[in-house]
Amino acid sequence: MDRRKKVKKRPFYEIFCRASLYIMKHHLHPTDLLKLGEEGLRKVSLENKLKLRQTTIECLLDLAQNSISQPKAQLTEEQLLLSLAIERLELLEKQIRILEDKIEDIFLQTDGAIILSVPGVGVVTGAELYAEMDDPSKFDHAGQLIKMAGTNPIVKQSGDRQPWHYAVSKQGRKSFRAAVFNVGRSLSINNPEMKVKYEALKERGKHAKQAYIALGNRMIRLAFAMIKKQTLYQTTHSDYTLRNQLQKKLQPKNIERFYAKFISDPDVHIA
Repeated sequence: MDRRKKVKKRPFYEIFCRASLYIMKHHLHPTDLLKLGEEGLRKVSLENKLKLRQTTIECLLDLAQNSISQPKAQLTEEQLLLSLAIERLELLEKQIRILEDKIEDIFLQTDGAIILSVPGVGVVTGAELYAEMDDPSKFDHAGQLIKMAGTNPIVKQSGDRQPWHYAVSKQGRKSFRAAVFNVGRSLSINNPEMKVKYEALKERGKHAKQAYIALGNRMIRLAFAMIKKQTLYQTTHSDYTLRNQLQKKLQPKNIERFYAKFISDPDVHIA
């Protein structure tokens, strides 16, 4: 008996990506895909900018060929409901993009936008963190902000034993803690220097969530200093350039706004 685990074929990495939504909306039934064939799918991909890879096309056709779906004529209602659901999803995504553009425009008006120079801090996560920090000028040091978030570690001690950090206090604002957690998780993936610190924390036995909070607290300290002193992110990492960071996060017009607001050197060239 073959006990090897059966590998599931996945034509799309994300089920709700642009290509998968288009296929579900316009060519959902296996017979639709088989009728298009390889050349037809390639043409659909080019005309609608779906960027279907050859492996994806082959996988779709293979799944369609071996499908045990009911006949298309018996699934009219289900396909209509799915099409309507996809249209609602597309509308929500459009509204989200509008809101994100508005957040970007407003955030660029604040001193806190300087933290966008940090790899791993995007417009939404950065704006959320800055909003939760309130006005940094009201505080003497970053530890006060960490305490306000409730992500400060609780120190426990028993008798003459060495004190140890037990957990975070959770005595602050829940929304602030969520922002700290989210930015810490993003840094662990997208910031090379923070990723090293994350791996070091994991090696010391920290759980992923604990490591995210620790990185989030580091970001609070970093953001506090950057905003107060209006200094850009400093790193010796060879792959880092400010322009590349901003191009990942901001619209071209807002890149110019960032340079105009935070870079006083008139000789800095904006491509």
